[in-house]
Amino acid sequence: MRRISGARSLGGAGLACAAALAFCGLTVALPAAAQSVDQTRIDRLEKQLRELRSIVFQGRDTGQPVIVKPEGPDPAVTAVQQRMDDLDQSIRRLSGQIEVASHDADQNRRNAQEAHDSVIELRAQLQSISDRLGRLEGQTTTVAPPPPPQAQPQAAAETPPERPARNPRGAAEATARAQAESNTVLGGPPTAPAVTETGSFKNAVALQDQGDYAGASQAWQDYLAHYGAAPKAREARYRLGEALYIQSDYGQAARAYAEALKGWPKTAWAPDATVKLSLALAQLGRRDEACSVVGEFDTRYAPTAPAAVKVRARTLRAKAACAAA
Repeated sequence: MRRISGARSLGGAGLACAAALAFCGLTVALPAAAQSVDQTRIDRLEKQLRELRSIVFQGRDTGQPVIVKPEGPDPAVTAVQQRMDDLDQSIRRLSGQIEVASHDADQNRRNAQEAHDSVIELRAQLQSISDRLGRLEGQTTTVAPPPPPQAQPQAAAETPPERPARNPRGAAEATARAQAESNTVLGGPPTAPAVTETGSFKNAVALQDQGDYAGASQAWQDYLAHYGAAPKAREARYRLGEALYIQSDYGQAARAYAEALKGWPKTAWAPDATVKLSLALAQLGRRDEACSVVGEFDTRYAPTAPAAVKVRARTLRAKAACAAA
């Protein structure tokens, strides 16, 4: 049935004919359309037809014009449109929430990366502090110094003088025998080391391990004075540099490290000695030389150096503002 738009006046006879034609047309069309529409729509159409017939016959009986107003919007269509509007608003709201969540996720990733970088930097600083604490603990450790090597000869000299006084020649012979046995001159400096090379090396190591860095420095210098060409002389110079560095004698420490590193040896202590040489030069204000030495570390030792040594080298490069490797 077509919707009538606008208002139209109908006469009594005209309305009767129109109603009759509409009714006839519907009665003919309904059987054919019944197979394609559901029963609900058919019922609605029949209701509308009855209302139209009632209006037509009322106009015929009263002789008054009949005004047919346009039909209002379909409630089903209105409901569907409302649901579509609601869905559109929900989609917009969800899109906004997704954008906010994406921004928060990016911010969280940046924060996590910054936290990771901070952790690495803190670990390096903690390692540096740990090394400094170790050196300070070594300096503050109090260990009784070993007895001087001349203690026994002095004790022998303090024996009762009566017998040497009665027999000067016998005393001279006893002194000669004591000198031959101890390789020392009574009351004077040693003419030769009292121990072997190995014993002298172990004695210096023991003093350094006990925290007697002044004694260790002297012991290493004595060792090098007698065994400067020995196979362990390089390591002795490296250890001498360690003892001097802890005592803040950076000039002599740098010299000892440099002598130990002549020819850039491939030893286990060489990477640490290289970084320590660079640190000593930096303490002396020789920044360019310190950066040059740490560059040699990067080239020669960094691939196989321990992690702690790499951290010290990285900290030194940052503190001395060395150019990137």
